[in-house]
Amino acid sequence: METTAPRAAKSSLNVIFRISDICKCKLSSVVVPPVSLNPKPISQKEIHPAFSEEEAILLKLLDSISSLKLAYVQHQQAHIPYDQNKIRNSDKLIFSQLESLSKLESLYNEKLINKPKSQTSVGLKIKEHEKLLVVLQSIVQDKESEIDRLRLELCELERENSVLKDMVEKNPSCVRRLNLVNRELTPNLFAEAVNFASRSVHDFTKPLISLMQVSGWDLDSAVRCMHRETVFHERSHKKYAFDAYISRVMLSGVRGEFFLMDHFDRVMSFLDPFEALINDPHSDFSMFCQEKYLDAIPKEMEDSFFGNLDHRVFLMSGGHPRTPFYEAFVKMARWIWALKMMSLTFIPKAEMFYAREMDWFEDDFMESVVAELTPNSGETAKVGFTVMPGFKIGEAVVRCRVYLSKS
Repeated sequence: METTAPRAAKSSLNVIFRISDICKCKLSSVVVPPVSLNPKPISQKEIHPAFSEEEAILLKLLDSISSLKLAYVQHQQAHIPYDQNKIRNSDKLIFSQLESLSKLESLYNEKLINKPKSQTSVGLKIKEHEKLLVVLQSIVQDKESEIDRLRLELCELERENSVLKDMVEKNPSCVRRLNLVNRELTPNLFAEAVNFASRSVHDFTKPLISLMQVSGWDLDSAVRCMHRETVFHERSHKKYAFDAYISRVMLSGVRGEFFLMDHFDRVMSFLDPFEALINDPHSDFSMFCQEKYLDAIPKEMEDSFFGNLDHRVFLMSGGHPRTPFYEAFVKMARWIWALKMMSLTFIPKAEMFYAREMDWFEDDFMESVVAELTPNSGETAKVGFTVMPGFKIGEAVVRCRVYLSKS
């Protein structure tokens, strides 16, 4: 005697094969063949409905799941690039498909309650995909959280850039001008250029120190590494240690091909030195800026400032990044470049000199960078470090600027 168990198994197997065939063929609807007007009598065993109610629900279920996956893919694509309207539309589509799944589950429970085995199979499938949906929703939330975090970082970087831009615009060196174009290069004019170069270095270190502070650098440790023997009169005086670092890096190890006099007047004629770079991106001055930025700003420092090395990559590819920080650097670099250019024009050439640490202060060759610390007649003081080197032009001397250590 035949039992019902094999029939149920066979029926379920037929359902699976039918669904598989439909998915492979990518049919979007079911076409029922027309009924003949004179059908031949057939036995009950030959009757096979196109789709049972269970199959129809399963097909709808698969269709809804496919639509849900497609909606999730659209939701991901809407984040890169970020498009708020597309995200809102994909959210609506996801929730619409979730409602469809919920209705299918309710329909199945209502219509096929008398088929416990099939109900259990479909119910487990629904539960399985509900778990998958929870995972997908969690991934979406993580992505949105990451986007929010990156948006906050972007706002912070824009704020820092705004601060730097204000500092550059309010920079005193933007107001003070020294016209060097078509001027006779005398020791007195050279001394004025040294003062302007010294001020420009000091102006640049202001945003440099600000960026180090907000990036978590230990400024005290950095100063100790540079000048262990110096005792500062005030904590604020430690800024001169960074002036000394920048001036020494900018003025040392410079190749002679960066300084051709036929370029001098052209570079110095621009009100904004960055325009000189745009006008001639392959000039001697351009190469000087590229090389000296890489020397003055180590990659670890740049990475801590901006979270990337985009400035270096851009410069190494031959470009000049138009950012507030690099523009401030270029303003300072032009004065150093001009100073080196002028020093090479004298016959004999201007000789650069530094005061050694712990040397006694000599008024003929040194100038205190803090005027209040200048020793009175008969007093002695020791040099902590040289902030800006001096120059000898024949018998003329442009004194070096030094910070005097506290005894």
